[in-house]
Amino acid sequence: MSTPAKSENPAGTEAEVNVTPGFEEKLSQFWQRNRRGLVMLCTVILLAILAKGGWEYLAAQKEQDVRKAYAAAATIEQKRSFAEAHAGHELAGVAWLQVADAAYAEGKSADAIAAYQASTKILTEGPLSGRAALGLAMAQIQAGQTEAGKAALRTLSDSASAPKGIRTEAAYHLASMAHAGGDDATFQQFAQQIMQIDPASPWSQRLMMMQVSKRTATETAAPAQSATPTAAPAEEPMIKLNLGK
Repeated sequence: MSTPAKSENPAGTEAEVNVTPGFEEKLSQFWQRNRRGLVMLCTVILLAILAKGGWEYLAAQKEQDVRKAYAAAATIEQKRSFAEAHAGHELAGVAWLQVADAAYAEGKSADAIAAYQASTKILTEGPLSGRAALGLAMAQIQAGQTEAGKAALRTLSDSASAPKGIRTEAAYHLASMAHAGGDDATFQQFAQQIMQIDPASPWSQRLMMMQVSKRTATETAAPAQSATPTAAPAEEPMIKLNLGK
């Protein structure tokens, strides 16, 4: 507290005059009163900054190690081991997708389903999410779970949030199965859907080729059917999932 200065008034008597301390003096007084707390606060802030930087460095280093391990996994078995060792990581989802694709291509439906399911649990958004869901649907059909697989394909073809390529491929497989089963109404339904989603897609072109082939086969078979009414229709080729590498 400042000491009041004394001065004499005109009558010769002393009077007290209050002198207000300056900013520097106030700052010095505040420091003296709170020095210990301020030092501790600055120390805590500094440690927090150092800890954050250290954590970010370790996280970046760990991410780099994971990416190196994924790049080193050359075989399907190595990719499976990588996915199991890095459960939950996005690259583990990619590895499971590759394992599933390989199993599907080899006709190992049960293994493909399990791997696709593991992939979909990790890849919950983005184009690979739809890719894994599409693979799972086709693996279910391959395994004889036809209705479940078709339902999943319908969900994908109707999903406005799914990429166009995924939607058109899902609709194409449904159209192809309807074509193979002689269900012309369902075939036309999915054919129209494909043209609405993306008329310029490769799946639209395949669909048009299928329609041309169907017309040609019908026109060719007409005379033969009149001569031999019991002739069996030509067998459709097996539908195969377009496996991207």
